[in-house]
Amino acid sequence: GSFRVSVCGGGGGGDDGAGGGTKRGDARGREVVGSATLQVCVPDAPLPPPFPTKKTYRAYLANMAVAPEARRSGVATSVIQCSERVAKLWGFDELWLHVNIDNPGAQRLYEGLGYIRVSEDPWWYLEKRYLLKRSLKD
Repeated sequence: GSFRVSVCGGGGGGDDGAGGGTKRGDARGREVVGSATLQVCVPDAPLPPPFPTKKTYRAYLANMAVAPEARRSGVATSVIQCSERVAKLWGFDELWLHVNIDNPGAQRLYEGLGYIRVSEDPWWYLEKRYLLKRSLKD
């Protein structure tokens, strides 16, 4: 399964919301300025699905996006922190994600939030990424 995390902007600041249209505060009339998908998968599998793997299923943050006009305003951090809380509620003690190698701004954001590099995509991937993870243990 997966879970969508969104942050709405406008009207006096962004209220972050979580999945299924549920928002904190009144988000009517506001545009979504940031979102991501939290899912359960095997991000460190040697081959992508449908190839089988014996590796562990993990909480994984995918499709992270922030509108250009909302960048560097805390939107991405809000989405990530909300995703971390949901992953903990799901019983996971780590959150995993990929970041493109050619996106140093996103790398700094994730590393600043405590994410560490686990691996790099194999040579045959067209868009190279780093696989990162962060412990959610208190």
